[in-house]
Amino acid sequence: MADNENVLLTVHGGTTPPTLAEAAAQLSVAERDLDSDFGVRPINPDRGLYAVKIPADRLPEQERPTTYKGPFSNPRIEAFGPIRGDDEEAPE
Repeated sequence: MADNENVLLTVHGGTTPPTLAEAAAQLSVAERDLDSDFGVRPINPDRGLYAVKIPADRLPEQERPTTYKGPFSNPRIEAFGPIRGDDEEAPE
């Protein structure tokens, strides 16, 4: 693995996302190992699932994958098309 590769891992929270410290504790890593700019991102908040990003070389030994299968992506999530207000009607 290259030194600059990152891995997204799933952590669990409740109705609110865990803090970076709580996420680090769940993963048995130091808080400084997690990408604080990425933070804790929701995957499925209704089920309490959140994602954190960590450099691949900082993964705990039991989390290190032997192979990667993909493709994987980490796209920027943005609105598709113009944002309309709730009081506006959708075009027909």
